[in-house]
Amino acid sequence: MNAVPRYGVKLTTPAHDIYDVLAEEVRLLGYAALDAGFSDDELDAFSRYFEDARVRYAEDASRRGHDLAFLKEVDAIRLLPVIQNHFWSIVFNGNLHQLLSCLLGDYYILNQVNGLINRGNNSAYHQAQYHRDLPYQHFTSSRPLAINALFALDDFTLENGATRVIPASHHREAFPPDELVRKAEEQVVVKRGMFIILDCMVYHAGGTNRTSVDRRAINHVFTLPIIRQQFHMPTVVGDPTGFSDKQKKILGYGLEELRSLDDWFAQRSARAG
Repeated sequence: MNAVPRYGVKLTTPAHDIYDVLAEEVRLLGYAALDAGFSDDELDAFSRYFEDARVRYAEDASRRGHDLAFLKEVDAIRLLPVIQNHFWSIVFNGNLHQLLSCLLGDYYILNQVNGLINRGNNSAYHQAQYHRDLPYQHFTSSRPLAINALFALDDFTLENGATRVIPASHHREAFPPDELVRKAEEQVVVKRGMFIILDCMVYHAGGTNRTSVDRRAINHVFTLPIIRQQFHMPTVVGDPTGFSDKQKKILGYGLEELRSLDDWFAQRSARAG
């Protein structure tokens, strides 16, 4: 393919493959779309597993005495792969982690993973408010600190509330004026089986689902290990048997806070040995 014409340019960002291109798209605009590579049969199975998890999650919450409607939690399934373990294959999707490595480097952890439901004919969807996935933070960073990988379990369309993004807003500390938001916002339309990759500091929001069918997604947030997990994954996952060393690292095993000097010295001794 011919190079884009230019002059007076002394520096360019190299791109050796599609992951380099997508990483630069996220750095520049704050978002990109990535195909996870699952087959239609696999996506159909994920759809069934999601509905199973939805029922089990509600039943478990009820047994524990929690009213999801009162807690405004009816549109989420927290810790989805813990409820239904087939979703670990999305958490550890190879295409996703190739891109995450470009953006976050060699060491990052899973901060949260939640199923999201944008209900049909719903004008009160909580995620429809603009926000960052590191909420209440107003700063910019030369490199991403956290990446949101929003997996589309259903097609994201203009009608069913595809995610809205304010491009490049991760480069600005303050939320832009409303007039500019209305002018600049983009709605990200993707087919099921795609990830919408977001710098967590880019302002984004779910759209209003004007169809009669729920639109479902799975929200994954990966962060540098300096940021505390929403749930302490080693505790909620428990026995890590069955996970590879790399997967355990991503889940945060080995990052437990030290509670005493004895713990500190024990850690140092183990490393020295």
